[in-house]
Formats: sequence, structure tokens, C-alpha cells
Amino acid sequence: MTYGKESKDALVKLIGEKSTRIYVYEQDQFGRYVGDIYCDSVFIQEQMLKNGHAWHFKNYDSRQEFSEWERKARAACQGLWALNNPKKPWDWRRDERNGRHITIKVY
Repeated sequence: MTYGKESKDALVKLIGEKSTRIYVYEQDQFGRYVGDIYCDSVFIQEQMLKNGHAWHFKNYDSRQEFSEWERKARAACQGLWALNNPKKPWDWRRDERNGRHITIKVY
């Protein structure tokens, strides 16, 4: 996945082996719990969005501050927004299921 490893590394750097709290506020249509993640009083979603390490998936969370944090990271070309054409993770997963990935090796 484009930028997947970098995003994971950023999350590990924020959380590491520290204690986290997840404030669950609902279950989605698949029965998964949905919540906000905090580590040492840091709102993890906020930091990931502000630093350009995550996408705001508006179909599932319409909070305006999330959109604003992503917009500012895009404008500053931070994290994944420094890439020429970052691919949305949900598009990447769809293409992966449909076998549409093209691998290009650069030597």
C-alpha cells in the first residue's frame, strides 16, 4: 500500500508500547467498535491527520475538525501529501481484492 509502512511507523512512534485508551462511541454496520484513541492525553487521530499520516474517511466520520486537519496537512504537503498521487486506502484495498495492482520495480 502506498505510504502504508510510513503511516504504521508514525503510529508506532506515537503509541509505541504505551498504554492507550479507546473511547468507543458506536458500532458500525459490520459490528466493529468505533472510537477515539488517546495515548498520554494525545488524541491520536488528530496527530495522524495533522502530520499527513492518515486520510479522513468522510463516509464514516463527518467531524469538521478532521477535514480541517487533513486539509492543512495537504496544503503543507506533509506526510503522504508529499507524494505525487497518493492512493486512497479504500481504493487500494478494492484494487487489491480485484487483482488490479501493477508492481513496478525501480532499480
